[in-house]
Amino acid sequence: MHRSAISLSRLMRESTDRIESALHGGDDKEKLVANRLSENPTTWQLWENEHSGLMRHVADYGVLRVQAAALRQTSLRLIHGKALFEYLRRNEVRGPQRTRMLKHFYPTRGYQAAVIAEHGGYVRKAGSFMCANHVGTGLVHDPAFLDPMEHYESLYAEYFDLYCTTLFPAEYGVESASERSLLPLLKHQLNEWRWIILNPRHGRSRVNHERDLRRATGETQRLPQLKLRLKDGA
Repeated sequence: MHRSAISLSRLMRESTDRIESALHGGDDKEKLVANRLSENPTTWQLWENEHSGLMRHVADYGVLRVQAAALRQTSLRLIHGKALFEYLRRNEVRGPQRTRMLKHFYPTRGYQAAVIAEHGGYVRKAGSFMCANHVGTGLVHDPAFLDPMEHYESLYAEYFDLYCTTLFPAEYGVESASERSLLPLLKHQLNEWRWIILNPRHGRSRVNHERDLRRATGETQRLPQLKLRLKDGA
């Protein structure tokens, strides 16, 4: 049966409802993001304007199948966009390490401006990612937003962790050459999963195979994460 494309107003209504449900839900991470977005009108308006631009790009396509593909591409970009803040928080990067890291990614901004920009950008992107996933799973019923997208997000976090350790290898106590040699492997895996997400019909057998492997071993089959010890400010 043919399914109609989703209008911009419907996409925005579903998105704002998702933020509202996160405010009262049981997921602490989602609740924190929703609280940050709604804590003042200026923050909310900025997010709404940015998210409307993302959803307008989806709504401009008049075929639901193409809209689903646009949603997948949007979610992948949002995963990339929120990775730096998640890395800083996950690894508890503080002090001089954080300063140098932000200077690398924000070379034209001072430290305070970079912190504000990165935190605000993360909150907005995390909110939009939450909404895009909700639309993809609950409205479009696209299976790519389940296991494949979750796996890609986890794999990208591993890749970004390794990439950041190679930026300042002396601070992390790692051999930059050996660690850097792993980056192409992770990048190749990311490209494979990106292709699977953007081509769900052709990639379905690969997804099922990976799921069966993880079910058989009881593990996620991810590469082991490096256990890093920061020298100062950790």
